[in-house]
Amino acid sequence: MGSNLDLRKYQDSELIEDAFSKVVSGKVGYKTVIERKKVLPKCNKCGKIGEEGQKFCPNCGGKMVLPLTHCPQCKKPINESDKFCTECGFDLSKARQEN
Repeated sequence: MGSNLDLRKYQDSELIEDAFSKVVSGKVGYKTVIERKKVLPKCNKCGKIGEEGQKFCPNCGGKMVLPLTHCPQCKKPINESDKFCTECGFDLSKARQEN
């Protein structure tokens, strides 16, 4: 009987946020922060992973490039070993050569 009642009019986003923050941290008003993983550059010659902001490899002098993390065409997340995007079929090897 009660499973088909529309309860959306009783929702208050601030109350939901407060309840969630209390569950997560034990405190009302706590705001969660999502940290993003930094993508480090990689040498296009020897494959050495460098530090943020490096332009050339200290090991071999090759150009440091940022590895692809998302398809340039459809923006779907991709793995470093993927040759083609599983969503749109984009040829990722060509995009990696342009970097």
